[in-house]
Amino acid sequence: MNVKLDNEQWQAISTATLGDILAELSERADARSRIVTKIVLDHRRITDRDIDPHLLQQPATSYRELVATSETQLEMIESARGAIERYCRLVVAEGTSLANQFRMGVQDLSSFDAWLGKVADAVEVIENGRKQVGTPSQGQAIAGWIEQLLAARHIHDTVRMADLLEYEILPRIAA
Repeated sequence: MNVKLDNEQWQAISTATLGDILAELSERADARSRIVTKIVLDHRRITDRDIDPHLLQQPATSYRELVATSETQLEMIESARGAIERYCRLVVAEGTSLANQFRMGVQDLSSFDAWLGKVADAVEVIENGRKQVGTPSQGQAIAGWIEQLLAARHIHDTVRMADLLEYEILPRIAA
């Protein structure tokens, strides 16, 4: 079987399984600080859902060609920038709505609790992107404000929660 990873090409040994080849692909990509993002096996795209024990045990000789593409984490973040920005805008919009509800005296915190999971996801994506491009970290600052937000939630201080959202947390996520 002919195996390609980006611009590198080699022949798989005759006793190799697809699992062996996929492991080698991953190791070669990792050695170059890259992540395999696309695999095409004999003109059929393979996704993570296709990779199961049965496929991994298949002999490589059953196939003609495996072509893989890899990217750096920075390249992946750059290609996802639009989606990341849209997600952050959604988190900020929902946070703004929650702050407005808190200012009106709404005490139901169930939607707030669900929103916190989105904040954690947004902060993680923001931090990963900033690490890759070498910009200063906001994660520690946001984490500190989140701690204060949770303390205010614990005592049901919705005015303090609204203030923290509006003036400290949401502007940092929006940036």
